[in-house]
Amino acid sequence: MLRMIDPELRERAVRMVREHQQDYPSVSAASKAVAERLGLGERRCVAG
Repeated sequence: MLRMIDPELRERAVRMVREHQQDYPSVSAASKAVAERLGLGERRCVAG
């Protein structure tokens, strides 16, 4: 079951993905890297 992410943490994760997207071959790769850094599941950290 998915738990709700704190809105501030979600905003931070989305911002980080957008800021570092150019460093990765895809948005998915950037999302995975940011999720690992923040201790989140990859699917919960997708910029959209």
